[in-house]
Amino acid sequence: MPKTFRSARRALGAFAGALLLVAGAASLASAAPTGSASLSGDGTPKAPVAATPITPGSTAKATSTMTTLASPPAACRPYVQSSYAISCYEYNGDVQWIRDLDANGWQAVVHVQTDYGKNRYCGALPAAQGWGYCNYDHREDSCVRFRFYELKDGVTRNWTVFSPYYHASTGTLC
Repeated sequence: MPKTFRSARRALGAFAGALLLVAGAASLASAAPTGSASLSGDGTPKAPVAATPITPGSTAKATSTMTTLASPPAACRPYVQSSYAISCYEYNGDVQWIRDLDANGWQAVVHVQTDYGKNRYCGALPAAQGWGYCNYDHREDSCVRFRFYELKDGVTRNWTVFSPYYHASTGTLC
């Protein structure tokens, strides 16, 4: 590969990264939990929606073993997990729950994709601070699937493969 091509490619990559960082920071600063992030021209997410924190004493159900952190309802399924994040889908209300398992400075994000072309991104609470959730409104006759990645300063890493598709109305395999 010619040296000028590599230099131009590197410069373009740096510019695109800086643009994603600026766009991501602006989007996260104004994000509402019910929104969804769109894809940039190359298919990567612009910015995840910030999850709504669940605090102790909230109306979320807590298990007897988790007194300081709230947890998703028992009907939340399926659970998908990686080494750094866990997520489940509460089909009654279309709520995507996410928890970052590693306080490493990288935000865990779950990419939710429908079989009718919608891509949504729900970012976990910073520093592995417990469960958070994002509210969506999927079509009842649709299917959804999930994958994770980590995000920091506009850079992504550790993408996982997509899960199988699950019915949006029942949480069972499509």
